[in-house]
Amino acid sequence: MRKKFPRPRVLLGDSSRSMLAFLEILLEPQFDVVSSETEAEAIVLTARKLAPDLVILDFSLSFLEGLGAARQLYETLPNTKVVFFSLHEDPIYVRAAFEAGAKGYLVKHLTVDLGHYLGRVLQGERVCWPDGLETQVSRMKDN
Repeated sequence: MRKKFPRPRVLLGDSSRSMLAFLEILLEPQFDVVSSETEAEAIVLTARKLAPDLVILDFSLSFLEGLGAARQLYETLPNTKVVFFSLHEDPIYVRAAFEAGAKGYLVKHLTVDLGHYLGRVLQGERVCWPDGLETQVSRMKDN
């Protein structure tokens, strides 16, 4: 008999209910989606209650609210990894996400295999897709 391992527990945060529904369907084969929230405060409160392995956030909560939620999660739930899944390809957003404690930054319309990148984050890697964004962030720091 094959031993069944628990699937990683994921909390989703996006202002779009349709995006949340899409992500739930997309992630269901690999992950246990424990909750989907549309507001930053609800995301933080739910994460504190459920202690998921991973929180997927979007800046659509509003730039400062998404970053604020990421910072609170980083400070209060150090074992929970945060990944931004965003429309923004701007390195300023990427830099802000990583400075807030995120372990990943993925651009929605350019990320083909979301589960692959989330798995890498859960293994302890810091990921950014597309790759060129992280290079642009490094150049920003050098200037």
